[in-house]
Parts: sequence; C-alpha cells; structure tokens
Amino acid sequence: MIQPLRTAHRRIFVALALVLPAILLAGIGARHPRPGPNLHAPEVPATAYLVREANGLWRQHAIESKFYSRSDRPRDIYVVLQLAPELNEPDLLLYWAVNVPQGNSLPSEAQVVGAYISGKAFPLPLEKERAGHLILFSLAHHTVFDIARVETLP
Repeated sequence: MIQPLRTAHRRIFVALALVLPAILLAGIGARHPRPGPNLHAPEVPATAYLVREANGLWRQHAIESKFYSRSDRPRDIYVVLQLAPELNEPDLLLYWAVNVPQGNSLPSEAQVVGAYISGKAFPLPLEKERAGHLILFSLAHHTVFDIARVETLP
C-alpha cells in the first residue's frame, strides 16, 4: 500500500528536479534588462542653446541648474541638474509646481517631470505660467528633499 505512493513521490520529485530549474532559467532569460542610470537618459538636443545657468537656486543643496531651449521650438525648456557628489537619498523624483510646497507634502497641481538622474535633460511642463518651483521629492520617505524657485523663463 505504501510502495505505490513512494514510487509516485519519487517520480514527482525527479520531474520537479528537472522542471523547476528549467522554469527558473526561462524566467531569468525572459525578463527585461534593467536600464542603468544613464542608459535612457536623454541628452540635451544638439540644436539647444543655454537660456540660463543658475547656481544657488536650491535651498539646501548646491545643485547646478542649466536651462536650455531649442532654436526650432523656443517655448520648450529643458533643465539639466548637476551635483558633484551624488545625493544619498533613495528614489528622488523631480516635480514642477507653480505654487511652493507647504511642509513636506507636494502641492496638488505638481506635475512629475521624471526620476532624478544627475546630468539628465528634463523637459519642463510649462504652459501659461513660465515661473514656478522645481521640487526634489523622496518617494521612499514621502518628504520634500529640496526646492528651487525658478523665476520667469523666456
């Protein structure tokens, strides 16, 4: 009575010993490659020209900010943020908001610009209002990391 069950279990475990590693290898092979920090970072367009360069724009950190525009689309503004030592803060997102954030929460009209990567060109979502605030927000801590007041851009 027990012998047929032992035979069935042995066959099942042999089959699992062959099938489970095959499933694991197929899953590893099928997953999408994780992009590195600069793999998909768009560069400033070749036809771009410097609109404004600002140091000391941010309240708490020395982040160099450069604003670019394109000759064929002068209303589009790109911002490139550069920081010599990398920020040791997890999951920083860059937001654009017309109003200044109150405390550690984002304003309701804040628009996400992208995940912060030093040297990446971010297109700013400028519409009627050409002045506002750049906000670095830590998604992991749910707090505002730093704020920059941006005066009227051309």
